[in-house]
Amino acid sequence: MKLPKEAESRLLELILDLAADSGHVGLFPHERFDADAIGAAVSLSRAFRTLGCQAVVLVSEPVPESLQHLPGLEELKVFPGEDCPPFDLALAIDCHDASRMGERGSCFLSAPVRGAIDHHLYEKEPGDLEWIEPQASSTSELAFEMIWDLELHLGKALFDPTMAILLLAGIITDTGRFSYSNTTPLCLRQAASLLERFEIDLNQLNYDLYERTSVERLQIKGDIFSTITRVAEGRILIACATQAMLVNRGAPDDELSNLASEIRTAEGSAAVLLLVESEDGDIRVSVRSNSCFDSAAFAGRFGGGGHLKAAGMTLKGMKMEEAAQLLSRESEAHLKACSSESAKE
Repeated sequence: MKLPKEAESRLLELILDLAADSGHVGLFPHERFDADAIGAAVSLSRAFRTLGCQAVVLVSEPVPESLQHLPGLEELKVFPGEDCPPFDLALAIDCHDASRMGERGSCFLSAPVRGAIDHHLYEKEPGDLEWIEPQASSTSELAFEMIWDLELHLGKALFDPTMAILLLAGIITDTGRFSYSNTTPLCLRQAASLLERFEIDLNQLNYDLYERTSVERLQIKGDIFSTITRVAEGRILIACATQAMLVNRGAPDDELSNLASEIRTAEGSAAVLLLVESEDGDIRVSVRSNSCFDSAAFAGRFGGGGHLKAAGMTLKGMKMEEAAQLLSRESEAHLKACSSESAKE
């Protein structure tokens, strides 16, 4: 099995070689990017440009309202609004293949050399340039590590205040403000290092990431909470948000996945499934767990993925009621199976 640090070393060598020749690097965060994906991608892009590369972050959609307070996102290029540049290296960020990139997938695959920087579970053997560490708190943790290693190698500063805010945003959100079980000593040391080096208003950053809201968002939250149904004697909670609900409140759906984590705080819950109907009729599902319930394994059965305690997937060709009934049955069986295994141990 390839060691993750070996993949990072190969990526570092390649980046330094490309920098010497003003090589083109494309960074591809997953669709519907979050603070972690975009924070890691933009920070790496800025570092690569400082080295001498021509680097660009290619995304599928404009910056959502919930992330517009973050700095440095004005440099994002929206595809297909932008033509696909001739990249020497394409890097998947916070994902590991083209299937999470939408229309940008063809652009990613057209690059002669491709790699990945990701912290999601990966069942296959990673390629030589795929740095995948499921034990990491976030992809921003990995981005910090790469930029730090480049600083040590070159003996000069690469981090800047914009990177510091972006990487902190990625680490903070993916660890639930350092409250999730994926919080590592390393990411805490990284956060401390960024706060020591740069003047960052941590209170404002947390407010922007977690507390900034509107009446419409508060109203849709109440609507969604009112749909919660209990499965498996109340150990599984399922909530739904239809397009009609969202339109009625005039509320965007770019941060509704956070509500799954809020619902998970209900006493006695082992798993939570939040179903959100998109404009094209697909059902996006956020999965959160408190127990033996493996969120990533469950989502993987439906073409999704993620982490042990947090994952997601998309169901196509189903109505909301049909999707809720299917996931009720399957999640109950999944919980029952893992509970039986845990009892044996």
